[in-house]
Amino acid sequence: MQLNCRFQRQATHSLSFFIIAVAFCGGSAGSASADEASPVIEALSINELMQMEVSSASRKTQTVSATAAAAFVISQEDIRRSGATSIPDALRLAPGIEVAQINASVWSVTARGFNGRYANKLLVLMDGRSVYTPLFSGVFWDLQDTMMEDIERIEVIRGPGAVMWGANAVNGVINIITKKAKDTQGNLFVAGGGNQERGFAGYRHGGRVGDDGSYRVYAKTFEREPFATNTGEKLHDDWRSVQGGFHIDNRISNDSRYTVQGDVYRKNVGNTVPAQTVSPPFNSPFNTDDHAEGANLLARWEGNFSDGSEFMLQSYYDRVNFNAAALSDSQDMLDIDFQHRLHPNADHDLMWGASYRFIHSTTVGSSAISFNPNSLGYHNGSVFAQDDITLIDDTLRLTLGTKLEESHFGNTQVQPNARLMWTPDPKHSVWASVSRAARTPSRGEAQANIALGTAPPPFTMIQVMAQPNPDLRAEKVFAAEIGYRTQWTDKLSTDITAFSNHYTDLIMFRQGALDFATLTQPLIWYNNSREVTTRGIEIASEWQALDWMRFTGNYSHLKIERPYDSNNPDIAGLSPRHRGSLRWQMDLPEKIKLDLTLRHVGKLAAVGQEVSAYTTFDARLAYEPYSGVELAVVAQNLFSPRHPEFHDSSAISLPGAAAEIPRSIYGKLSWRF
Repeated sequence: MQLNCRFQRQATHSLSFFIIAVAFCGGSAGSASADEASPVIEALSINELMQMEVSSASRKTQTVSATAAAAFVISQEDIRRSGATSIPDALRLAPGIEVAQINASVWSVTARGFNGRYANKLLVLMDGRSVYTPLFSGVFWDLQDTMMEDIERIEVIRGPGAVMWGANAVNGVINIITKKAKDTQGNLFVAGGGNQERGFAGYRHGGRVGDDGSYRVYAKTFEREPFATNTGEKLHDDWRSVQGGFHIDNRISNDSRYTVQGDVYRKNVGNTVPAQTVSPPFNSPFNTDDHAEGANLLARWEGNFSDGSEFMLQSYYDRVNFNAAALSDSQDMLDIDFQHRLHPNADHDLMWGASYRFIHSTTVGSSAISFNPNSLGYHNGSVFAQDDITLIDDTLRLTLGTKLEESHFGNTQVQPNARLMWTPDPKHSVWASVSRAARTPSRGEAQANIALGTAPPPFTMIQVMAQPNPDLRAEKVFAAEIGYRTQWTDKLSTDITAFSNHYTDLIMFRQGALDFATLTQPLIWYNNSREVTTRGIEIASEWQALDWMRFTGNYSHLKIERPYDSNNPDIAGLSPRHRGSLRWQMDLPEKIKLDLTLRHVGKLAAVGQEVSAYTTFDARLAYEPYSGVELAVVAQNLFSPRHPEFHDSSAISLPGAAAEIPRSIYGKLSWRF
């Protein structure tokens, strides 16, 4: 269930107090220095871009060119120059990632198909902390936030990542990695607003801890205007948020270091839901304000053993508490993860690890949705091993690995993979992989009764209920991929990936027989009975046309074969077959930067959720009048006053009132001091 919330006024006072406290601490820390220099994307050659590091594919640092997976890095400079104000907006920059905004606070985000508000086959991490919710599966994107300026990079790995990250890393892994504290020294203040971005502000201060450590603290807030329907009617989906946090990096010794970080937030959004009743006016909608608050704390210890092997021990605690008209939930999650990397000889790079997770959830339901039992605590655990084997030095490498995972829902899963990397010369590489991954059933699928609406049989109104199934099996995918990367010249590079995925035991609704004995007879239940095959190709390319001009483009083609079960023909209609974008970056004289983005998304053909193909155009103009000060104007969706991107069909959505994404403009001030 999407967490939609409306801002409470006292949150503003809390933020004000937090900023004052941070400013006081900053003043006592002595003179502040500016952020340490980090690579500026336009200053990097195409060769240096190919050598950018990623760690999410194999839990160890590798260059993009040496990764045997469909890897893409969204850098801080990419995020800044795109004008993105949220993490889902930034993800539009990656090939193979489907991002569609549903309303002012709700997105559908997936990789390689199966999109929807609760898309559940893409694992999302923030600094290694999973934000994939076990309640309904998928990601509550309105809860995932940080200062956009503090994101170092977003690593996007398309394709299964189950060996490293476990169940639910079915179609891909996204890891949002924030900067080290040493790279955020000094002060940063950002503020702005526009017609949709009513107003936003953020402040961050960084300082030193002893001789070897660094810290930062931050606070941010925003308020966003509601969207409208195709008739111009304003929806009740305005979104407000306040959030703060900290990050500390320090050394224990020459051989080990630690990180401690955390966030606290309150997010509130207006929402419109239908009242699912069996008496007039049946599905009459009503406006409501939902509220969410939460906090997380993560600690990580990394270092080397005396034999030269490397280890990492990480633990985090995450609490989310939300109150909505249909469902309230308090969820606590504790996760412990250990990994050990050994080098038994020059040809083997061996890694193994184990993890444990405890989840406790307590819900308060309604006539629209209820859980049985309403309170549950359960455990998940896993072990994995992977070996990188050098077959020919600097030319041919084989990777073999598997994960054994035991979960409360979905039983035990074995998830192996094999990857082969061939690098005939430094400018060309070919890789291939075969993988098996699984998605475990969510608690909602196994334990929740959900009112989907009312249906008019011949004699009376019947409430249509989705009935849980505690005997569900995990969904499974067998994936085959092949990729080619090349640096044609010092100014032109291309990355191509082709894939074929076969899914079995997909969990979907199945309709049962109608019974007139009760007005709330369950007519639909979850069932493992679908198989689907998807195939596609993804292309990304960069061209440094001139020293001051760069083009970046990507294209994705996805074909979803007709499901073997013809009762569910609209899976293919929830994802566009064609999708592409072209970015044009220019560094003009007098410290002026101009960024233009053209984006095309093909049509969605699912019955009742049709969306026409659309093309959008964004522009950003930035000027640096003084060192450390940047003024920017960002205009988005310039080709049309508004357009829809996705029609939500979830049980708690308002039917027939799809929001449309409007044309917008905002200004922004960034001041580093």
